[in-house]
Amino acid sequence: MKTAPIVAGRARISGVVLTFIVMMAALPVSAREEVKRDFQKTVPLPAGRGLKIDSSLANINVRAQAKNEATVIGVIHCSADRADDARAFCNQIQIRVEESSTGATVRVENPRNQNLRNLGWSINLDITMPESAPLEVRNRFGGVSVQGAHGGAFINNTNGNIYVAQARGKQRIENQFGNVEVQSSDGDVSINNGNGWVRVSDIAGAADIGNRFGDVRVTNAGRSLIVRANNCKVDADHVGGIANITTSFGDVRVWDAKADVVIHNQNGKVEAKTVSGAADLHTSFGAVKFSGIGKGVTVVAQNAGVAGESVGESATVETSFGSVDVRGVKGGARVTAGNSTVRLMDVGGEVYAKTSFGGVTAEGVGGPVTVEVGNGSIAVEPKAGAPCKPISLRTSFAPMQVTLPAGAGYNVTGKTSFGRIQSQHDLTINGQIGNDELSGKIGGGGCEMKLTNQNGDIKILKR
Repeated sequence: MKTAPIVAGRARISGVVLTFIVMMAALPVSAREEVKRDFQKTVPLPAGRGLKIDSSLANINVRAQAKNEATVIGVIHCSADRADDARAFCNQIQIRVEESSTGATVRVENPRNQNLRNLGWSINLDITMPESAPLEVRNRFGGVSVQGAHGGAFINNTNGNIYVAQARGKQRIENQFGNVEVQSSDGDVSINNGNGWVRVSDIAGAADIGNRFGDVRVTNAGRSLIVRANNCKVDADHVGGIANITTSFGDVRVWDAKADVVIHNQNGKVEAKTVSGAADLHTSFGAVKFSGIGKGVTVVAQNAGVAGESVGESATVETSFGSVDVRGVKGGARVTAGNSTVRLMDVGGEVYAKTSFGGVTAEGVGGPVTVEVGNGSIAVEPKAGAPCKPISLRTSFAPMQVTLPAGAGYNVTGKTSFGRIQSQHDLTINGQIGNDELSGKIGGGGCEMKLTNQNGDIKILKR
């Protein structure tokens, strides 16, 4: 059984006292006296009534039971230089259990306006409650553990960890400066956390998670997943519905999603693998990787490389200062890049690729091909056995080549400067022929092929 850690309360220490403690740290310390006080109370909690807990500086452990009653067991530890001081202070800490028409309320009251120097204390609450009763917990400076609550829960905590397990109904959790873990819940889970990690696993309902400055890990979300994070790494495995994730300064990884995946990231990597729906992936200053996308994929990135394979529909990629390598696209592929090399393999539909200061390779393309490059090479090879499709290629300061199967038919227009045009296919020439310009037919003609280069050779090769 997992429980939250015990939290000890201490009064605020002034700068003078803190300096004194540091100076005296090397001196012998006299033994402190410790006193323990126990509390126990049981109240009826009929069906339809809830349990509220309002405390601070306490560790809270709540467990569900079949009985329609709530039992509160409290253990208070106090320490001081003298046993009488510790005992007197312990007696001032009150645990109250109040009954009303709506349920029961457990309150922890700590001393106020006391001279608390050299006093220390900790409060542990072990509470059993009816499993079907709604639960509300408000705590400060302590941990909260809730197990087996089936009536739904709201937990608001600061400066402590939260652990929830074997839950039913909606779980709404708010926390600051602590970790949050939810294991096994058949309802929806909503978490808003800060300055601590979040772990969620085996959730039958939807998960809605907000976090700052702490990683988020989700495993087995039965329905949709929403994550809104800052300065966080996000991992999600086995999502039953739509996954929508926003974060920054951390990597994002989503595996095995049964619907669409949308990721907006900054300054971090993005990976989407085995997605039944479409993938919409955005990032900057981090690589993008995808595979096994059931529908289409869209990538918008900056200063990022993109690599992907196995796309059920079309692929659209925009990036800069990073290479693009996409393979196995059943539909078309459209790539716009800057200062990037582009490689497209086994694309069933139309290809459009535009880049600068990088070459483009497109092989196994089943549809029309359009490539525009500034200062980069071009190599294009249509899919073997497919009917001819139009080809239009333009580049400068680099070679260009097209590889065609034997027996292909094209109407060819080629032009270059400070380069030569060569063809391994027989050409029927129209008009004048020169080393840097031609117009003619390969085979009996057919699809249009327009090849334009500056300061580079053009080659038409035979497969």
